[in-house]
Amino acid sequence: MSKLVKNNKDDETSSHTVQAYNFIDEYLPYTYVEPTIQYLSRKGIKAPSKTIIRNVRNKIIFRNDILLALVEVANENKEAVEKIKLLTSQKSTDEC
Repeated sequence: MSKLVKNNKDDETSSHTVQAYNFIDEYLPYTYVEPTIQYLSRKGIKAPSKTIIRNVRNKIIFRNDILLALVEVANENKEAVEKIKLLTSQKSTDEC
């Protein structure tokens, strides 16, 4: 296996990147690799390997296209969780 060079430098980390990683830390599902590949495929982007996706997630390498896909997957997961909470709270109030 080849060694990957870590190319994010602390001084190059911008606020939108920090916000993106904070968002995916909170909302990205545990099984994020396949949904990320599906998202990239829907956008017409050739999907990278699973290892590259994991390395972007773990801040080992940096690619904006994959980071955007991770944010989109996290956003879809956030919306799904909120919808589940809404539906389950409505059911519990209807039963009372």
